[in-house]
Amino acid sequence: MLFYKEEFESDITDRNIKIIDPFVGTGTFMTRLMLNMAKQNIDDIKEKLEYKYKNELYANEIILLAYYIASINIENTYHDIIGGDYKSFEGISLTDTFQLSEDNDKDYKNSEPLLPFFMENIERINKQLEAPIKVIMANPPYSIGQKSANKNAQNTSYPKLDARIGETYVRETNSTLRRSNYDTYIKAFRWATDRLEENGLIAFISNGSFLDANSSDGFRKCLEKEFEKIYIIKS
Repeated sequence: MLFYKEEFESDITDRNIKIIDPFVGTGTFMTRLMLNMAKQNIDDIKEKLEYKYKNELYANEIILLAYYIASINIENTYHDIIGGDYKSFEGISLTDTFQLSEDNDKDYKNSEPLLPFFMENIERINKQLEAPIKVIMANPPYSIGQKSANKNAQNTSYPKLDARIGETYVRETNSTLRRSNYDTYIKAFRWATDRLEENGLIAFISNGSFLDANSSDGFRKCLEKEFEKIYIIKS
């Protein structure tokens, strides 16, 4: 996350820099982020990390088992760094990140009474939706051309998100092969771009076919328009 400090002259440990991993999986990115924070040579780094952990770190996961594993990994990493009493990570939600954009006008606060877990999950979602996100980091899912309905990342319809892709990436393309613009990892870019606040940063590990594919010319044009700087690291 050195890019953030170089570009915006503030550190991700500073207050009001809210961070989300919208596809957290088993929590690898979030745990490494906390470990890297803890290594910084800052006098009050533990105090900053405590505040960040409680108030400014968010994560989403749609698969229940991965959700529990991520929660445990994040909580254990935090406990190893800070020590003291074990504190649960209240920033993680069991939810479909893309679906939140479809339901962002839904009044979760007035939902019918549910089991305690679901009520707590709704409260976490509400808090996340109200947060001005400055950093989005993730390894987005990939699903274009998926043939098996048994695979986890199925091609689900998201009308609002798909419409945004249609009026941006697809509108700008000169290609007749437009289906790839609706791949899940491309949807993740569109969702993240729309979710991000000003002076924000997106850090994705993603499929790299968009770099030179003819069908991704509109996507590349929009990236150039919507971001001041783009760094691409190819492995």
